[in-house]
Amino acid sequence: MVTIDKNSLHLTDTQRYELFIQQLMSQREAWILTDEHGAVMLTENEEDFVPFWPNEETAACWATDEWDHCKPVKLTLDEIRERWLPGMEEDDLCLIIFPNQNLTGQIFYPWQFADIIDKKLAKLARKN
Repeated sequence: MVTIDKNSLHLTDTQRYELFIQQLMSQREAWILTDEHGAVMLTENEEDFVPFWPNEETAACWATDEWDHCKPVKLTLDEIRERWLPGMEEDDLCLIIFPNQNLTGQIFYPWQFADIIDKKLAKLARKN
């Protein structure tokens, strides 16, 4: 298993995405940051993005400055598929996967990410 820590933030967007997907499929969880109002969001060009991280440590790296009051929260793969992605679709939010401190990361519409997850799960099921 690959170690994912704050040093992983120096990888390319694609490399961080691949690590995120590997972790999501093996651990069946991802992490977000929340405060009393819900999940934190990044906004750019009038688009809102919910950042997702592969583990608690990398999510906690973002709990600084204006987000220092935020806490990492674990979401199971089922919660992401059944609750978060449909809710984000309804609210016109996108996902940004494992962003770095420069606010870059791969971006997906919820339906796109749901399709990726479904294909990965189907591939895993065929292997078993």
